[in-house]
Amino acid sequence: MRMINNSQIIIRPARIDEIGELQRLNQEAFVDNVKYDPDLVMDWAMSDKGREHFTKIFGSPDSQCFVADDTGVLVGYIVLSERFIDYRKSRCVEINDVGVTPAYQSKGIGSLLIQKAVEWAKEKGYQKMYVSCYFKNTRAISFYRKNGMAEIDLGLERDL
Repeated sequence: MRMINNSQIIIRPARIDEIGELQRLNQEAFVDNVKYDPDLVMDWAMSDKGREHFTKIFGSPDSQCFVADDTGVLVGYIVLSERFIDYRKSRCVEINDVGVTPAYQSKGIGSLLIQKAVEWAKEKGYQKMYVSCYFKNTRAISFYRKNGMAEIDLGLERDL
């Protein structure tokens, strides 16, 4: 447990009955991403596909979701899953999503979620952790660097 602005934040595994809350958190945390990707489906998190995305986490031994819980209110989450890269030597886990509700951002909660993810990944025998984010999202890039990550690749896209 960590005190943040008189809040008692606990990082714990998510429960399957919290899928609706995870969808809400995703919707809130990524609302600004449309400025980096105008092709983004803004209601994806609340759709059936969004629900399916979160449901799959609970059925896989190589996936995990942790939440930041402020006395019963979920204020952040992180989703992890194995990333299969046959041409690399190390076992790798990917951060699929990490988000914190806007009112709780920049208070250290994202870093707490990353710390918990690193602990879990080490326990599972992973040697690398991967995350991707939008190239122009300098805030996210800075956050990941602060949490020990470094650039390794660059994705490119074009319209057809």
